[in-house]
Amino acid sequence: MKKLMTLVSALLISSSVFASSQVVHSDKNFNTDAFADKSAAYEAGFAYLENLNNLSETQLKHKLLVISQSAAHDVKINESKVSVEEFAEVRGQIVYRAVIDVDYQFTTLRTDNR
Repeated sequence: MKKLMTLVSALLISSSVFASSQVVHSDKNFNTDAFADKSAAYEAGFAYLENLNNLSETQLKHKLLVISQSAAHDVKINESKVSVEEFAEVRGQIVYRAVIDVDYQFTTLRTDNR
């Protein structure tokens, strides 16, 4: 009986799943609408970024489309920058849009089968 209990215990320990936290880093880009001048595009980009920084963690998780195998929490923006790109939708009509580059992180559970 003692050997059976030892064997069962060893099997349970060797086949169990050990979970630990892991921090996942990722990035996402957002684009604004087109503007006639660069300064308006920059202003829209910084307004968009300010809005992101004011979101709750749940709203930020949805906006960044955080996807993980287990529940994600502690979603934080690490760095962000706004740049402007020029493009033409019609020949001869150059317009500008802000590109908001957001680097973020979140914590989730990592599972390792051992």
